[in-house]
Amino acid sequence: MHPSAQKVADAARDLGLAVEIVEFAQTTRTAQEAADAIGCTVAQIVKSLCFEVAGTATMALVSGVNQLDERKLANLCGVGRKQVQRAGAEVV
Repeated sequence: MHPSAQKVADAARDLGLAVEIVEFAQTTRTAQEAADAIGCTVAQIVKSLCFEVAGTATMALVSGVNQLDERKLANLCGVGRKQVQRAGAEVV
């Protein structure tokens, strides 16, 4: 198992969560690559995008064919646009 995947598995286990981690031979960094890997359309893929909103870790689930509008995310969270930023590795 890739070290990053192992960290996720360990963290889930420590929280008492049962997860199944599936690894692919090819990269799945984009929605298109993920769709190709499992044989579906990009519209059937859900992207999990991690942000920090006013200092709080926040995950947005977005259809593979759509892009997230950070202004709309800020509005939904009741904060200004400048309080929304992509989460760094230390947050994720």
